[in-house]
Amino acid sequence: MNVARLTSFLARTRWRLFALVFGTTLAGCATVLVWPIASGRTDAPFYAKRMTQESLEEARRSRAERWAPEAMTAAEASVRRAFMEYRRQEVKLLPFRDFRTTRGALESATDAARTALAQGNRNRLAAKAEADDALSLADREASRGSDVAEAMQLGPYNRTLLQKSRIALLEAHALYDRGEFPSAASRARESSACAQVVSRNAADAASRYADASLVSRWQRMIAETVAWSRSSGNPAIVVLKENHRLDLYDNGRIVRSYSADMGYRSVNDKLRSGDAATPEGRYRITEKKPGSTYYKAFALDYPNAEDRSQFERMKRAGQLPRGAALGGLIEIHGEGGRGKDWTKGCVALSNDDIDDLYRKVGVGTPVTIVGGDGRGVFAQLARESGSGSGGTQ
Repeated sequence: MNVARLTSFLARTRWRLFALVFGTTLAGCATVLVWPIASGRTDAPFYAKRMTQESLEEARRSRAERWAPEAMTAAEASVRRAFMEYRRQEVKLLPFRDFRTTRGALESATDAARTALAQGNRNRLAAKAEADDALSLADREASRGSDVAEAMQLGPYNRTLLQKSRIALLEAHALYDRGEFPSAASRARESSACAQVVSRNAADAASRYADASLVSRWQRMIAETVAWSRSSGNPAIVVLKENHRLDLYDNGRIVRSYSADMGYRSVNDKLRSGDAATPEGRYRITEKKPGSTYYKAFALDYPNAEDRSQFERMKRAGQLPRGAALGGLIEIHGEGGRGKDWTKGCVALSNDDIDDLYRKVGVGTPVTIVGGDGRGVFAQLARESGSGSGGTQ
């Protein structure tokens, strides 16, 4: 009986022990399975992933790959790694997921994308500022080159350079509008360089208009002509080439100023036939022509004795081409008023102005032609550049 009870007791104890062990094991397994879920490590960081994606897209929209390529490459790689880690955890059974490393990777990727965005914006703004400066300079230089082109007849070399400058400037503005700031700055600098060469060449050609001794001589010629008009009580004409002006004096006072077109290479003094420059010197009207190729005209006594003497002196010195001739047929005539220098050496007024002048002066009227008075466009150009003497192409 005692043996039976003992056996029964042992059987019950064994089953209780088994139940205890099983229950403990089951509870342990449940704890192992439930704790990761309860601790939150299995929660997918949806919002962190979305923030990373949005940060990357914002960097892409700002063209960070263009303005900060290295930073953007690093950001793209960081995002790919973070998303791969996210996917690796996502495919596991729920209790075995652990997104803690994923969260850190997403934070790093977001920071990398934001860094690329910030660096790209800084670089883009810096490139834009550089392009703004380059375009501003190019606009000024091109405008100055255009002013030069209007003021004097440019040779083929300078005309080609000025055209290149204008084309490069147009391309620079187009690139700027597309946001291609470095390329815009580069083309703007090319435009400036071409325009600056034209301005320097023009300034060299115009340097004589800022030469103190020459300007003084011209001013003295003007003063002497005005004094003659005052003392004689008769009209006299003064032509200022760089000012594109013909002044009519009477009794030593200006009674009328007319706009005048000159020879298309009048930045220079006339030296020979065919050089298209308006001569500088003291002349007289030798004939009034009521009918002329250019409406009406006053013939001048060019070349005078001084012109002939200078021509022979330069020819002996080898400063003129072989076979050069002195030329003649310099007039003050009509068909002017074009706003540019176009004649072969004559002074051209509008038809209304030549009619007015025709009524006021006659044969024998003195005509003094000078480069300028030191205040014209050529003198200003030469002073601004600080140029020495030279010639244009």
